[in-house]
Amino acid sequence: MKPKLRIDENIASQQDLKALILEVHEYARWYMHNAIKKRVHAKSKKRAAEPVLSPAATATIHSWNAEHPLSQKSFDELTRTLEAYAAEAPELSITLAAPPTSGVKRVLVGWCRDNISPHTLVNFQFNTNLLGGMVVRSGSHVYDWSFRRHILENLDKFPEALRNA
Repeated sequence: MKPKLRIDENIASQQDLKALILEVHEYARWYMHNAIKKRVHAKSKKRAAEPVLSPAATATIHSWNAEHPLSQKSFDELTRTLEAYAAEAPELSITLAAPPTSGVKRVLVGWCRDNISPHTLVNFQFNTNLLGGMVVRSGSHVYDWSFRRHILENLDKFPEALRNA
């Protein structure tokens, strides 16, 4: 089953997606609890506060609600769709020399989703030993575009470059 839901650009990794699923699940519990209270006209003095959702969770629920009326069945289907997305989405791991900013993450995830698959999930890591550039892992493939690798490959030219600097 191919997921029919476009995931918010801020959901970059499996961890982000799992957090989104938990938020949707928590919101569904709150929503259904309040729907039951309204149906039976329960007059409770203490009303449960609506859970605070991330912008990504809010956007996901609103886009889902545009095509599916909110109900327990609908929330279950949304959760199954998100879990299918998590199970089937291609994954990459990108290691940078420093923690990526949100702008860098957005650009790299956008590029991956435009050029690889709109369902791509990207896990970000950092390793200061890279000195710059990046290392991309996809399955058993490793693509190393780090400055460290370039320096190590050209050790004989490195002293010359320093002298000419």
